[in-house]
Amino acid sequence: MRRVSWQPLVGVVLLALLATLATLQYRWLGEVSQAERERMRASLRTRASEFAQEFDAELTRTYLAFHVDGDRLDADGAATLSDAYARWQASTTVAGLVQAVYLLEGQSGATGTLRRFDLERHVLEPSDWPPSLTAWRHSAEHMPIIRGVPPPLFMAEAIDSRIPALLVSVPRLRQIESGQNRAFVTDPAALSSMVIIVLDQERLHRQLLEPLVAKYFDGANGSDYFVTIVRRDDPTQVVFTSDSSTAVRDQPNADVTTGLFDLRMDELNRLTASPGPRGGGVTRDRVAITIVRRANGPDSQRVLMAGAGGEGAWEARVRHRSGSLEAIVAQSRRRNVAISLGVLGLLAASFVLVIAAAQRQQRLARQQMDFVAAVSHELRTPLAVICSAGENLADGVVADATQVKRYGSLIETEGRRLGATVERVMNFAGITSAATLVRAQGPIDVAGVLADAVRGLHADARDRGVTIALHPNGTLPSVTGDRDALRSAIENVIGNAVKYSPDGATVDVTAEANGSALRIRIADRGLGIDDADLPHIFKPFYRGRRALDAQVRGTGVGLSVVRHVIDQHQGRIHIDSRPGEGTTVTLELPANADLVERA
Repeated sequence: MRRVSWQPLVGVVLLALLATLATLQYRWLGEVSQAERERMRASLRTRASEFAQEFDAELTRTYLAFHVDGDRLDADGAATLSDAYARWQASTTVAGLVQAVYLLEGQSGATGTLRRFDLERHVLEPSDWPPSLTAWRHSAEHMPIIRGVPPPLFMAEAIDSRIPALLVSVPRLRQIESGQNRAFVTDPAALSSMVIIVLDQERLHRQLLEPLVAKYFDGANGSDYFVTIVRRDDPTQVVFTSDSSTAVRDQPNADVTTGLFDLRMDELNRLTASPGPRGGGVTRDRVAITIVRRANGPDSQRVLMAGAGGEGAWEARVRHRSGSLEAIVAQSRRRNVAISLGVLGLLAASFVLVIAAAQRQQRLARQQMDFVAAVSHELRTPLAVICSAGENLADGVVADATQVKRYGSLIETEGRRLGATVERVMNFAGITSAATLVRAQGPIDVAGVLADAVRGLHADARDRGVTIALHPNGTLPSVTGDRDALRSAIENVIGNAVKYSPDGATVDVTAEANGSALRIRIADRGLGIDDADLPHIFKPFYRGRRALDAQVRGTGVGLSVVRHVIDQHQGRIHIDSRPGEGTTVTLELPANADLVERA
């Protein structure tokens, strides 16, 4: 029963485990990527919210600073606005943000008297309507009259982002107390004045927007996000962009959007907190600014303005510089998957290499055992013949001089064969131990080397019934190298041709000069080599299937030694073979410029 190797089975199991691990890791990375995307989006929402809150806080402080008492404003408008301007200067973080301050007086709102507050001389002086307020005035004049009440546009809008401006209405308030609660109500018909605070648009961008964008959306290596701010009433109008070439013009393309340019009621409540009655603590009261129109009963009240609208006049659109959070997370996921697959691939490759090394080691072990068996057989046969002949001679069995001569020739032949086997083994041992076979360097008479190789194999060829035909081809150039190593290599090739040739065959040995090269051809008409065996014949211990089937003795190391010697002489070896027709081995060596004279 054939024994099943365990390595392939273990390999299949481990590869299945690696595939399972890769699948689970891919799913896990997907879950991690989704969680990371949500975390980044939540963090970005928080940053965008804090950005809008800090921006709006500056507007709210400005709005509250100019929220003045109506009676005092009627008594001394210039002094009241001067105090309001001083309060704003003490609370603002952007000097010069207020570009101009106007006071609009009159029951008819936009058609009333407009006066300009001089920020340097702190006086009120008559003024024409500036171009920046034209659009707002036009809207106010065309508002419909409700139940005889003048159009109170400024009662419903506390900001106008087109100018940009803050519109602070100054109503007549009446306080209503009920226990711990206080409420302020007003009649729109009693509204008499409005403070219009025109903001410097360039300072709004340069000193407020840009620092806040850098604070909340820039990373250690520069801007992590692109920020685009558009008007909510006209999204095609870009108010600000951190990069004009990558402005986020469509809301779906943004990772996060948030509203800004609004009044923050929480900031109003914080800033309007007043000291307690004893000056020690802060009151817990909160003030909400609400303007209503009272009709015929308490159930018919209508809210006209109640602090911030909740959305803001501007919309900030934030997008990651990589395209989107989904894109950066997907890129990170692909990178992590690639690294993980690379690690798993290295593990799989390492396992495959270990299995391949184990199988190669087993193969080499088998080849070495076959080599030892072949060498033992190669040594045993000539030793047995030599011992048998020696015993016959020692016992006096052979008395005739002719028989003694024949026995002597037999002992010589087997001894030479034994010596050749030992030399091949020693040469191969020199290759495997990194020792070079080519030692002496000098000019070599190639014709003499060929003659010596043929002469050394003459007896073996005669015993096998094979003829070695040496075909001289004129005067041959010399080559540089080790004469003994080259002779051994050529003799090994010719010996193989003799060994694999049938009885009565001829082995042709030719040599010729071809330019700067010397070519030596050894051709036989023997077994030949299969095409599948040709790429492997120079490997140690390898023997072709035809040699094994014919049971031709050999160790499988001869050609590996030959190739090593030819390589050491800077030459090349080529084999052309057809199964059943024979083999031609071509040795090509670099020739010297001078010619060796043949005697």
